[in-house]
Formats: sequence, C-alpha cells, structure tokens
Amino acid sequence: MAAKMRISKKKLKEQDEFITWGSKAMNYALTHIGYIALGVFLVAAIVVALFIWRQHQAASEEMAYTLLGKGIALYHQEQKREEALSAFSQLIKDYPRTKAGEVALLYRGRCYMLQKDYDQAIKDFELSLKRSSTPLLRAIALNALGNSYWAKGEYRKAIDFFQQVLSSGEEWLKPSALLQMGMCWEKLGEKKKATEAYQESLKLELPSPWGTVAQIRLKKLGGKVE
Repeated sequence: MAAKMRISKKKLKEQDEFITWGSKAMNYALTHIGYIALGVFLVAAIVVALFIWRQHQAASEEMAYTLLGKGIALYHQEQKREEALSAFSQLIKDYPRTKAGEVALLYRGRCYMLQKDYDQAIKDFELSLKRSSTPLLRAIALNALGNSYWAKGEYRKAIDFFQQVLSSGEEWLKPSALLQMGMCWEKLGEKKKATEAYQESLKLELPSPWGTVAQIRLKKLGGKVE
C-alpha cells in the first residue's frame, strides 16, 4: 500500500487559490451590490421608458391624423373654414412634432391666405420649413411662400421662392412655379424674362387651366408657343 501523505498544519492553514479568488469576487460583489443593483435598475427603467415612449408616439400620431382628417374635411367646405382653422390650430398646438402637425401648418397657412391674412400665412409656411425635413412638404411650403408674396405684391421675394421650388427636385411643381414666376416678371416689367418663363412652363406640359393662362399671357407679350 502506498504510504499515506501527511499534510502539515501550516499547509492546512494556507488558503486554496480558487477559494481565495472566489471569496474576493464575492466580497467585491457584496461591497458593490448597491451600485450593481442601481445599474440593473437604470437599464430596466430605460427599456421600459423607451417602450412607453414608443407607445405614446404611436398613440399621438393616431390622434394627430384623426384631427388632420377632420380639419381637411372642414377645409373643403367653404362655410366651415373657420372651424377648419380651429382644428388645425389645435393639432399644431397639441401634436407639434408629428407629421400630421407639419401638414396642418400648410393647411392653416392656406386658410389664412384665403382670408387674405398673408402675413400670418407666411409665418405658418416659414414655420413649416423650419420643422419639416421632408422634401415634398418643404417644396410645397416654398411654393406657398411664393404665392403669399405674390399676393402681397412683393414680386421679387416671390421669385426667390419660386426659384427654390425649381431647385427642389419636385418635378410636378415646376410648371406652375414657372408660370407664377412669369407673372411676377410681367408685373415687374421684365417682358423678356416673363416670356421665357411662360415658354418653359408650357414645355413642361402645364396642366389645364393653367396652360391656357400661360398661352394667353404669352400671346399678350408677343411671344410664341414653342
């Protein structure tokens, strides 16, 4: 039989390496358990907050689009334009960061234009430009600003905005923007520039009745339909 191995008392008192490491880890965890628990709580709180925020955003968008639909329906009823204005104003106030809120600004500006309150309309269209990053909505706002300044008789400012519409990449707006630019140039006595703008608008197949308007104005200036 193999001789039994005797372990000295000194050796018995020495700490096992694994047990020592485990004890240190446990001591560290116990010492810092408050910080660890706080970290876990914060992560959980952030996850819950993000979930609630997304749910809130979805609900907000839904409510905003409901109000937008109501406002648009009222807008198309001439006798209810004041009610439409109120609906759009409520939407803009309660849901300013929604897409529906951005569209409502354009509609409210249009309501002000129909009331011939051009300064207030301009404020809404400018605010729409600041809030929206959507190219389509920005192009519509630029075109609306051109229309507003045209209505005020500030033709050079109107031209500046129509030129921005032409650079926006929204092809469907170009023919009408060119027609309106021609009308501005005509008011400013710039017959050559007006003629060129009308001709360009007709080349882009300006839809009726605006195509007829461009042809009449072009003939009046002695220009030819190309």
